[in-house]
Amino acid sequence: MLKERGEYKTKVNKALFDNEKIKNIILGDISDLSKGEVIKRFKSHVKSHLFNEDTVMDAGTYIYYEVFYPDFAPQVKDCQINMTVICQRDIVDDISFTEDNSDYDGYFGNRVDILSELIEETLLSNEYVNKFGIGRLELSSVGAYSSNRFYGVIMNFEVPNFR
Repeated sequence: MLKERGEYKTKVNKALFDNEKIKNIILGDISDLSKGEVIKRFKSHVKSHLFNEDTVMDAGTYIYYEVFYPDFAPQVKDCQINMTVICQRDIVDDISFTEDNSDYDGYFGNRVDILSELIEETLLSNEYVNKFGIGRLELSSVGAYSSNRFYGVIMNFEVPNFR
């Protein structure tokens, strides 16, 4: 039953990594980096565990996520993906992700707003939305995250997953 938690984390991580716009917001210009270096840097900014402010020392943009089963019974369980998207306060309004930001036309707000919209689009796209169980993955809530050093949002996705 708990094996699916790891599988879901792998699927979320792959979906986020496959999106070039998400990588550019998090890592900046990666055009001159090897694939191995991009993976290494991505892993330092995207974590499959809950956010703990004391663990982040560098300024930057980060995604933390965890998979939960808030309700389950012998025949049915639901899955929840809790995602915290944060940015160090000094760069939250800096939206110059690449030299040519035309890829981000149509996206509005600060760095966290744009990143959270891209995450929603990615996970709810036809490529991924049905890969998390029998039911469709849905964005169920978005809340604010604010601390002395970071600003962000907490996104909750839910999917009914029948065994």
